[in-house]
Amino acid sequence: MTTTTRIGIIGAGGIAHAHAAAYQRVPGVELVAVADILPERAQSFAQKYDIPHWYSDYHDLLNLAEIEAVSVCTYNQAHRQPTVDALLAGKDVLVEKPLAATLEDAVAMIRAEKQSGKILHTAFWPRWQPNMKAAKSIIDSGALGEVYYAQLIGGGRRRIPGGSFMRRDMAGAGPIVDIGCYDLDAFMFLLDSPCPVSVSAMISYKLGKTLPNVPGDWGHIPNDMEVEDFATAFVRFDTGLVLHFITYWAAHTDDLGPSQFLGTRGGLALSPHIVLYRDEFGVLTNVAPQLPDLTEPNRAHHFTPQAHIFVNAVRAGGPTPVDTTGILYSQLIMDGIFRSAEAGHEVSIEVPAL
Repeated sequence: MTTTTRIGIIGAGGIAHAHAAAYQRVPGVELVAVADILPERAQSFAQKYDIPHWYSDYHDLLNLAEIEAVSVCTYNQAHRQPTVDALLAGKDVLVEKPLAATLEDAVAMIRAEKQSGKILHTAFWPRWQPNMKAAKSIIDSGALGEVYYAQLIGGGRRRIPGGSFMRRDMAGAGPIVDIGCYDLDAFMFLLDSPCPVSVSAMISYKLGKTLPNVPGDWGHIPNDMEVEDFATAFVRFDTGLVLHFITYWAAHTDDLGPSQFLGTRGGLALSPHIVLYRDEFGVLTNVAPQLPDLTEPNRAHHFTPQAHIFVNAVRAGGPTPVDTTGILYSQLIMDGIFRSAEAGHEVSIEVPAL
């Protein structure tokens, strides 16, 4: 028989709908309660997903003894306190990415995880997609040999999202924590979390504040822009490996290059498609895996595998496969990017005691 797992959702904004829909696709999951600082939004969300309880104070949700786990779907700068409170209340937590917009918040959340003994799972759904699973298998097989260089590049010519994403008090930062965190997590996942030791970075605020709206952009309001629109960094690791990282919401170009890994025996491109480059049979070979075409017009195919994995971890009493070591290292890199850009030179990274 399938064990019933009872879950609450904190924050009823846009991303919470993807979480709720995914949970409803997992057998044996019951959504018990939702909380949002806007009571009308919590009530509407509860009605849409047939959730029996809704609150404007998430502490009321955490007081429900039957709830075993929660999804924290608040904006970035409001991840810390609900996550810490939920963990210390004995609930397992799936927190929307990034874990936090600041290193201080991330460390506090990981410390609460260790203190509570509960699960802290950061919602990096790309880990469970066919392309990422294939890339992981290729790298783990040794087909690349020793990986000595990687570049992770993500963004778009005019994809400034607008709204709360541009507010420092809510988002904390721009593409570094919005989309760049995905690339950093992919790097950590694929290479088994190498430890960063230094960062040299540049951040730009130039385009987001000045670009007029044109057909094809996402319609942001330039005067509301408070965060960066572009960042690049050169990251060194304790193994000698280096990472060239670029993330951007706006740039006067269609493409800044592919994301790829270079090793002593082969190379692996991640974008725009996975290709394995090798010397085999006395010739140069390119291998392009045939992967499923996930074109479903909603986020179900993104979030449902993640929901299954989190719920299975809850039922097993842990652990989550999203280990917080790699999550912490990504947070350290993001923090280092801001420190280096402000200082104008390379900065060292020190792993905090937890």
